[in-house]
Order: sequence, then structure tokens, then C-alpha cells
Amino acid sequence: MLDEHFGISVVEYMAAGVIPIAHNSGGPRADIVVDVETAYGLQRTGYLAETKEGYCQAIRTVLEMDQRDRLKIAAAAQRRAATMFSTEQFHQCFMEVISPILSIRA
Repeated sequence: MLDEHFGISVVEYMAAGVIPIAHNSGGPRADIVVDVETAYGLQRTGYLAETKEGYCQAIRTVLEMDQRDRLKIAAAAQRRAATMFSTEQFHQCFMEVISPILSIRA
């Protein structure tokens, strides 16, 4: 979806261990499908595309890649979803934002 604000479906399939192929805009580009640091350097967490050809190329890349590489990307995507978009992470960030407001009223 073009300029999707967040992209919960992308996060859900990352959490399920699926390599995401999302539109190169909005939330997927800004926060979700990003390279992450690992002990071995930067690791891709999925693919972004804008055109039919770009989507076809991303799908082809995933289907043709070595299984070990595919599993590394899937694992990185799954870890990203679990750490950045968990209920615990949401609660922590929410409390950091809301606590100053609540303490002013107290």
C-alpha cells in the first residue's frame, strides 16, 4: 500500500518469519523494513519495492536465494518485529510519553 502510515500486516508477517516485500514508502520504509545490526554486520529484514518490476525482482530474489540466506533474513525480520513492535515495547514507549503529562496533573 502506498504511503501506509504504519503497516501492521508487514509487522505481522515478519513476526511469523516471512520475509516482507512492502512498498518503499511510509512506515515500512521509515521504521519497519530496515537493515539491523547483528554480530556479523548489517542484516536485511526484507525488501522494498515501488513498481511491478521491483516487486517481481524482490519476489524472484527471495525465491532464488540460498536457503541459509533466506533463513537469516527471516530470523532478522522476526527479531525486529519481536523487539521493536511488541506489547512490552509499546507500553514502555507509551509510558515515556505519557508520564510527564500525568505527573504535571498530579
